[in-house]
Amino acid sequence: MKTERIERATDPQKVAFITCVNDDDWYSECRLYLESLIVPAGMSVEFHPIRGATSMCAGYNAGMMASDAKYKVYLHQDTLVVNKH
Repeated sequence: MKTERIERATDPQKVAFITCVNDDDWYSECRLYLESLIVPAGMSVEFHPIRGATSMCAGYNAGMMASDAKYKVYLHQDTLVVNKH
């Protein structure tokens, strides 16, 4: 079975945080930590909380398709990134 690869333009100055969410309290805490990260000059950050996905794979795929960021970080809603660098 042959699959077709779709090429999309990406923004090399952008990072997307893609998170499957089913608990808004956990996601709020996760997002608080993400928003406190030190972002290098010239880079931008976007957040894609995915709610109501049929599975984690489906949710992460939806987030991937929703962003043109070159760098995509997939994380669970209860992940707290403590190192700001």
